[in-house]
Parts: sequence; structure tokens; C-alpha cells
Amino acid sequence: MTKQCVCITGSTHGIGYAIAEAFAKEGARLVINSHEADTKAAKTLGKMTECHFVQADMSSVSGANTFIENAYGLLGKLDVLVNNAGTFTDVDFDDLEEQMFDRAYNLNVKGYLFAAKAFSAKVKPEQKGASIICIGSTNSLAAEKNSVIYDSSKGAILMLVRSLAISLADRGIRVNGIGPGIVETPLTKLGLDQPGVRAALVAQIPLGVIGKPENIGGAAVFLASSNASYISGQMLYIDGGIIARQLSWDPMP
Repeated sequence: MTKQCVCITGSTHGIGYAIAEAFAKEGARLVINSHEADTKAAKTLGKMTECHFVQADMSSVSGANTFIENAYGLLGKLDVLVNNAGTFTDVDFDDLEEQMFDRAYNLNVKGYLFAAKAFSAKVKPEQKGASIICIGSTNSLAAEKNSVIYDSSKGAILMLVRSLAISLADRGIRVNGIGPGIVETPLTKLGLDQPGVRAALVAQIPLGVIGKPENIGGAAVFLASSNASYISGQMLYIDGGIIARQLSWDPMP
């Protein structure tokens, strides 16, 4: 069986690494990425499968092109692109600045779009099963206070998934997204460890637990597989039931 060739942005830790690990367990050939040098991830994954690392800043068009060009050169083919590299900005509304907007949108939206563009150019007409997966958020649908830039950038990813799915369908490229809820990663741990925060969040999650990065990895493998061959333009929310819940009428204790 031909091994999938998979490239994943922002994948040396957190959700991106968990996605890479899930694909590695399936025997996929990998190219992982970060804007910083990698000292561990590629070596660890390399014990499971073929794995390469490409350092590139996914917030720029040139960085996106560099990543895809190098990934294609290393693997000789690309079947799956996972757009995962991202950032968030949570500040009081009155403290918002233009550079915060540019930083978030350049990485969270522009990087996704132009990586997808570069990837699609590498997919040959006769190639079967190519797909793109974009990591969104429950914030693609529901807003948080003082998270205007992040929320709106993740909302843009929801529509990016749908628009790319339509635009790339005639090339045989499926495009889907994953919208994680509260997942404990190096980026979220600092906030989760603040007094009372973890308990407050857990109380609002119907399944009663904080998500783990590995909860996302399996979903990415599924969406890239032949089992999902008729799925495109969809966002799969993995959130413990967060966005399914309406306001509760139960009296406060």
C-alpha cells in the first residue's frame, strides 16, 4: 500500500505534533514545521516513520511557499496538507492594536490560504485522495469576551474551508476543518493553571474534561483517509459538547 505523504504546519508541539504522531502511527511519510529550529520532534517521530523538518514562517506567502516547495522536494509527492500553525491574541478591546491584528491574520488566515494554494499546485491531475485540513476552533462559531481578533480569524477559517472545498473540488482535492474546543497545550496551559480557571471551564464542558492534543490527531487521520472520501467543506468540532449546549435554567448553587 502506498504511504500517504503528509505535511503539517506548526507541528513540533501541541495539537500539531499530536496530528503528526497520529499520521506517523499510520505509517505516513511526514514533513513537520515550525518557525523555530526543531531539536526533538522530528527525531522522535523519525523513530516511527520517515520524518523531515522544514523551518519556515507560515505567516508570510514566501514562508508558505518555502514550506510546500521543500516538503514536495523531500517526499516527491504531497497527498495531505494540515494547516495548523496559529496564534491567539486576547486583550481588552480598548487595547487592540494594528500589529496584533496583522500578526494573527497573517498566520491564522493568510498562511493557511497560501499554503493551500502552493499545495494544490503540486497535486497532479491523475492523483487520487488529496486533501487539505485546516485547524479552526469552536471560536469559529462562538465568541469569547476580549478575543475579537482571534475569534474573527477563526471564523474566517470556517469560510476558508468551505470556499476552498468549492474552488478545489474539480481538482479532486477535498478540504475540511477541525474545530477544537478547550485543549491543553503549551499555549493554553498557562491560562488553565490560573487559580479557578480549570475548574470553571470543566464545569461548562458537557463531557466534564479538558481535551488532549491526541483527541485531534485521530480525527485528522480520518478526514485524510478514504473513509472520508465523500466529505468536503465540513468543520468537525471536537469539543466535549461545548457548542451543543444552550444556556442552563438550573438555579445557581
